[in-house]
Amino acid sequence: MEIYWDESLSTGVELLDKQHKEIIARINTLLTMTDEEKEQELDKLLRFFGGYVIDHFNAEESYMIKHKYPRYDEHKEEHMKFLKSYSSLKRLFDKEGATELIITATQNQAVDWLVKHIRHTDRDVADFLRERE
Repeated sequence: MEIYWDESLSTGVELLDKQHKEIIARINTLLTMTDEEKEQELDKLLRFFGGYVIDHFNAEESYMIKHKYPRYDEHKEEHMKFLKSYSSLKRLFDKEGATELIITATQNQAVDWLVKHIRHTDRDVADFLRERE
């Protein structure tokens, strides 16, 4: 269930695409590991999400503010929902460790949310930014 980068994921905004590729690479690393490796690496991935993804959201949001993106509040709300869901997974991981349920939930959340968010919500921002230039 790896994520393959293609034009449907490209926003055309170099910084955002670079960050998306890094997030996808980290998710793909987890997806291609053995179960034993996943248990060891899940903590690293969750810590990565806790830092890098927040930085990425901040970068996206600064573009939207700078260019007066009209659906900024909706987009930011999607980011907040992801972070809330991430926080729940992280708390569960901290309490129970890398159970199969947590590994699967992390993979599914990351893949499903990320691909949908990039292809729709982020592409909308990128289209708007291109129109403004």
